[in-house]
Amino acid sequence: MNIPEKLLFLNEADVLRLLTPADAIAAAEDTFYHIGTGEITVGQMALMYADKEKKNNFHSMPAILHHRAVAGVKWIDTYGNPLPGYPFSHGNLVILSDVPTGSPIAIVGATNITTMRTAGGHGVVQARHLANPDPEILSVFGCGAQARAGMRGFLEEFPSLRQIRLFNRSRQPMEEVRQQLSGRVEVVLCDTPEMAVEGSRLILMASGARTPLVTREMLRPGTTIIGIEGFRDLDPQIGKTADKWYLGYKQPDTHILESSVLNPGGQLTMEDVFGDMTELLTGKIPGREREDEIIVSTHMGMGAHDVSCAATVYQRAKEQNAGQWLTLV
Repeated sequence: MNIPEKLLFLNEADVLRLLTPADAIAAAEDTFYHIGTGEITVGQMALMYADKEKKNNFHSMPAILHHRAVAGVKWIDTYGNPLPGYPFSHGNLVILSDVPTGSPIAIVGATNITTMRTAGGHGVVQARHLANPDPEILSVFGCGAQARAGMRGFLEEFPSLRQIRLFNRSRQPMEEVRQQLSGRVEVVLCDTPEMAVEGSRLILMASGARTPLVTREMLRPGTTIIGIEGFRDLDPQIGKTADKWYLGYKQPDTHILESSVLNPGGQLTMEDVFGDMTELLTGKIPGREREDEIIVSTHMGMGAHDVSCAATVYQRAKEQNAGQWLTLV
């Protein structure tokens, strides 16, 4: 039987037009929840180095979303030593297939999906379920694409926010963020990490720093810290001494424990972990139980988030007649 196979190509501009911060948050929550119920299968990430020094790599991140009848794989490069003029990561893709038939249905640009679903997606969901309600101040470390998407997502989720306290090594990016968010929220540019956490009980770590910027002594009772790079920019003792440390999903996040960069000195073990978001969202473990608890939550991300976002983009594109149809056979 000769089945004509068509798939929809959606570029980065299509993704930016069709996927909103609210969509990225909803996709992240849906992913955590349905992993917890067993309705999402998260496949093993495959990593291949492109150079002898092991600074540049390609990796694939597969998942099957049984409840949405969609399967997919994210194909991504992370180049720690890129050629001059090339970014750390670019040209990322998600390939989607229809589960009932096995047919490919879409190729979706995933660089913008990656940015939106990380700090501004699963980072926001972690804060939604772990932070004290109605935060007024958000401390943000970093001014890159992840941090900026995170700020947009947190502002979407928490209308109570009236101030962002921002710390970055370079001042010009902070000035740009303050200008971008002018009229939406007060942005305070901070000269030190201590100044950035002043008066705050909600912290987003998205700095890219390789030394701790926040230590246990800097935290007020009731603080929630969201880390998107393990403990690369956080004091690992926060994971040991916090009232609770959550992972996003234990299976991929064991990488945090195994990495000398994300777990300096190997100080943290699985015994320090209270649980993960898939367990929390399905009621297997509690979340915040007291206002004064200090809680840290770290998640490295997984392809299931990207596949879910790409599936949303695909459905919306069909409704709006967006993208470009390609014929395989």
